[in-house]
Amino acid sequence: MRFSLLPREMKFFDMFDEAAVILSRSATKFHTLVAEFDRLEERSDDLTREERACDEVVRRIIVALDLTFITPFDREDIHALATSIDDILDNLEETAYRFAEFRIDRPTTQMVEMARIIRDCASNVEQSLKLCRDLRNASQIQKYLEQITRLENEADSIYRSSDSALFANPPDVLHLIKLRELYSWLEETVDACKDVAQVIANIIIKGG
Repeated sequence: MRFSLLPREMKFFDMFDEAAVILSRSATKFHTLVAEFDRLEERSDDLTREERACDEVVRRIIVALDLTFITPFDREDIHALATSIDDILDNLEETAYRFAEFRIDRPTTQMVEMARIIRDCASNVEQSLKLCRDLRNASQIQKYLEQITRLENEADSIYRSSDSALFANPPDVLHLIKLRELYSWLEETVDACKDVAQVIANIIIKGG
């Protein structure tokens, strides 16, 4: 009986792997958008397509959750993991849209750095998710999660110093509002990556 249920369990890992690949690919595209800052509308539309692709994977995970009797880990953790991954993609898409619509001359160096942090966080999320098929990989998974924490702390520092610098030498009011909102969305995207890491950490604790 256990053998017959195993494929139904493994399909969740397959779908999470699929979502993780979309996430990592999207974060790389987002970093390119911010760093190169060209073809903004085209790049933003591409990220919208990626977000919709992730939505579809998350939908399939939720449907499978409703139909599956035995799951590889707690049902609430599967749901939380799926929706928190989707939150990162939502934030990426929204931030990219704002870069395209706000018509700033160039992103600041700090914005490019935060985009790099998001890309690196997403890569660590992808690698940690791939190892979740076997929780005996807990120590390796933890190393990736620690990297996400380190990156989030780096982003916090950049965000605080950038916000302080804006008020030390404020641009015109409209430009100030645009920059602060962009920084805020970048910070929230990093926080969304940290939320995924926390869900994975909880799964490891329960499986340990």
